[in-house]
Amino acid sequence: MVIFRQLSLIPIALLGATSAIHAHAAADAGSDAEIEETITVIGTKTERTLNQVGATISVIDEEEMERQITRDIADLVRFEPGVSVSGTGSRFGLSGFNIRGIEGDRVLTIVDGVRISDEFSFGPFLNARRDFVDVDSLEMVEIARGPVSSLYGSDALGGVVSFTTKGPERYVSSDDPFYASIKGGYSSDDASMVGTATVAAGNDVVAGMLTFTHRDGEETESSGSSGGVAAARQEADPQDIEVDNVSAKLVFMPGEAHKFIVSYDRFETDIDTQVLSDYGAVIVSPFGPPVIVNTSDARDERERQKWALEYRYSSVGDNWLDRGVVRVYHQESDNAQLTEDLRTYFDGPRTRFRYSEFEQEIDGFYLQLGSDFKTGGVSHSLTYGVEYYTTDSVSLRDGGSFRLDGTPIPEGLPTRDFPMTEIDHLAYFVQDEIVLMDERLRLTPGLRYDDYDADTEADAIYLAGNPGTVLPEDYDDAELTFAFSAVYQFTDNVSGFARYAEGFRAPPYDDVNIGFTNPGRYKAISNPNLKSETSQGVEFGIRLNSRFGSHNLTVFRNEYEDFIDPRSLVGIDPADFLPVFQSVNRAEVEIEGVELGGYMPLAAFGDALQDFGVRYAIAYADGEDTDLDEPLESINPLTGVVGLQYDAPNRNWGGQLIFTLVEGKDDSDIPVGSSRSQTSGYGIIDLLAYFDFSETVTVNVGLFNLTDKEYTRWADTVAIQGDAPERFTQPGFNAGASIRVVF
Repeated sequence: MVIFRQLSLIPIALLGATSAIHAHAAADAGSDAEIEETITVIGTKTERTLNQVGATISVIDEEEMERQITRDIADLVRFEPGVSVSGTGSRFGLSGFNIRGIEGDRVLTIVDGVRISDEFSFGPFLNARRDFVDVDSLEMVEIARGPVSSLYGSDALGGVVSFTTKGPERYVSSDDPFYASIKGGYSSDDASMVGTATVAAGNDVVAGMLTFTHRDGEETESSGSSGGVAAARQEADPQDIEVDNVSAKLVFMPGEAHKFIVSYDRFETDIDTQVLSDYGAVIVSPFGPPVIVNTSDARDERERQKWALEYRYSSVGDNWLDRGVVRVYHQESDNAQLTEDLRTYFDGPRTRFRYSEFEQEIDGFYLQLGSDFKTGGVSHSLTYGVEYYTTDSVSLRDGGSFRLDGTPIPEGLPTRDFPMTEIDHLAYFVQDEIVLMDERLRLTPGLRYDDYDADTEADAIYLAGNPGTVLPEDYDDAELTFAFSAVYQFTDNVSGFARYAEGFRAPPYDDVNIGFTNPGRYKAISNPNLKSETSQGVEFGIRLNSRFGSHNLTVFRNEYEDFIDPRSLVGIDPADFLPVFQSVNRAEVEIEGVELGGYMPLAAFGDALQDFGVRYAIAYADGEDTDLDEPLESINPLTGVVGLQYDAPNRNWGGQLIFTLVEGKDDSDIPVGSSRSQTSGYGIIDLLAYFDFSETVTVNVGLFNLTDKEYTRWADTVAIQGDAPERFTQPGFNAGASIRVVF
């Protein structure tokens, strides 16, 4: 591992790396408390400033999302080194988050405390991803890096991304009982237009809010210059994309200590794709003769809806219970993907369609209580509670093939890739924030116990589509995870933190009980003996706050065991001589890295620079599969972002010039046998500007990739394989703008 060699980069980063990013410039450019004033909940499940939390957390608020012309979750982390979202060049759109090299369902994503449904993919016709959130409905986004299972349970192995949707309390009160706004926007890289309408009404007792967003766009452009078909196509495949999102909240506050919230979210997206990159493709397989794809067209639909009822209590007196949250919820999500092909087989042409669907329902109950008390001169803030939820997951694969005269070809469909599965999750958690030494030292131990019980149902569809396979098995698992952090204030300007955290991820149902047989070609079989993935991580950080700004340095190391390798080739079945694929526990992974970031008001260097500031961040990580002695390919390259910021004296306009610098990846960074190829390092320049023409009219403008640089993000190389790399490049020079009018 080479982390300590990379520490030599810190002086360079202090002069110039960065994230354009968190916490707005204080109205007083000389403010020493800019980072301290940012409040986060995700780190301890209680409201704390960033400097009170022994962890690395990013907070992105609504204004920052507007300023950066944020359209989706990929734009959301555009200037977040160490965090990425892939999906460029893919028909299936954006993936989930990658945090410090851990991705997929190993990163927990929640909306108002409710986890978003799982990812699931199987074969080329089903790839259910987690892009279920429209950013215009959001008030705040928090990103916690590293294992957080002691607070959030399974799937928080690599970190947590928490979305908080807008509520009416911020917009209306008894003195100002009505709010309405309209936003319009355009982005040239995908020819998309967005319209958002928000209405809120109420008073200090009852208030409601409704937000509706419609987006209409096309494929995101690549930097490729040639069209055409098949693997040589460099331009993006043509797409028509529509997104609709509704977010509604009703808040009832009968007293100062009590708040009831009823919320509803509905997200829908429809994507039509002419998959020209598959037109004319020749599929060569060791399991049969070559097949020519003459045409291929797709329609993909994604939908998520959630209902929740929440009660919040906040004590106004001297009680044993100081705060509490009770939440009940129901969420449904559905990914439906239809592909229609014309193919030529050894015996002639056929029309062929595939319909794949993945559905998941989550019903849950959450109770969190908090009590503050003192023992001697030591203050305690105890957070404890219970969480129970069930997930029902169903997949369906259907379709058919027909000769041109209408004769059907037997294919063993419909079937299910895994049996219908219901998992009961029960967890208990407790955490104590201990403050002592005149509030200079804050210790936070935490413990969580999770119990999982999976019940499977092999119905007629599953059995008919998987003849001769072993019947699926129910399974259960349990895990106890621990975390401990310490934050110490050395001086008024310098503090440090240390953190130890454990993480785990229960074996996914589709790995334990996968079932699929492609007659005469291959099959996938279950593995009920899979173990939970586990991790242990340590993190150390130092924070400096003075008239020269706020700066923080973090060094981390995480070790992961029993990583699950999904659908690995494990041998040949002697009974039918078919290749057998099975999920197995395999890898032991080590990831270590360093992150540096901050904000420097340039007023400290002279009055002429009173309205200027510099934001910076840099993230480096190195990962290794210690079983195979090979690099971990999910690690993003060394990335730095530097933003030069200006805000006019009256704060009615301003902007940022942002430089993003990314190191390349060579063969030494890529494991043997990987489908990925080398990438070159690159630097891009973006310009953001805002104009507050009045208290009711705001315009935001973004000019991206000013030098028209052709580049490929490492996160997107996983999809290239044998296709033209240019199709997976990012757009050249492009622009975006939005206007919001408040009534």
